[in-house]
Amino acid sequence: MSSPKKIVFIHIPKTAGTSLRGLIETNYAKGERQAVYSRENLDQVLTDALADPKIKCIYGHFPLRPVIAESDAFVFTMLREPIARSISHYNHYMSGHEPKHREVFGHVKSPEDFGKMVHSYNRQSVNVSGFLNRNKQILPDDVVWEQAMINLERINAVLFTEYYAESIAYLGEVLEWKNTPVEFRNRGSRKEIGHRTAWEAMNTTDLKLYELCLKRYLPELMKYSNVKPKIHWKYRIKRYLRDLSSKF
Repeated sequence: MSSPKKIVFIHIPKTAGTSLRGLIETNYAKGERQAVYSRENLDQVLTDALADPKIKCIYGHFPLRPVIAESDAFVFTMLREPIARSISHYNHYMSGHEPKHREVFGHVKSPEDFGKMVHSYNRQSVNVSGFLNRNKQILPDDVVWEQAMINLERINAVLFTEYYAESIAYLGEVLEWKNTPVEFRNRGSRKEIGHRTAWEAMNTTDLKLYELCLKRYLPELMKYSNVKPKIHWKYRIKRYLRDLSSKF
């Protein structure tokens, strides 16, 4: 399969997206890719990137906006078992390492508090649905689910954190990547806090979406379970130097 004109990666937080982002950055030159991690003028930024003939890859923390859905780009995202993702997200925010996180989540004292915030409620479904939640109010489950089902038909591939190696092997084949090492970056804490019911309550549509996507997309990914990673020679040298430096 020939690589499409552009690819768009919907990077949902705490789904191994940072690892995948790093892999993207080894397969596309700096001038060929555009990271979008701000919501300011989002639709215009995405429109400009899609129209720029030099840009081959667009990735970042943005939902599947209409401008993406209406393009001819190859669109993919990575999902994770919803409760595990939420716990990792909660622990990441509660670590308080970033001033912005302390400002936004300073009042959060429990998973129940976390689940009441637009940042955490059905985060995966909302990203697939394309909603921006500008009014900072949690959208009704049925509204999110209906649009997520519409947009799911536009997504070319859904990958899974739990099947990361198979997902990367699939992308390497479909997008003709020359570098597909399987490495994890930005691993978050997996410590579970609170009762499971609190996590289920904030993932009502995410749990349904995850199960649906497993049935639909996992069989194709599993065909790549025995594919060996491709390691570009430049990456081999970089990794060798990195490992060597860690010994001193």
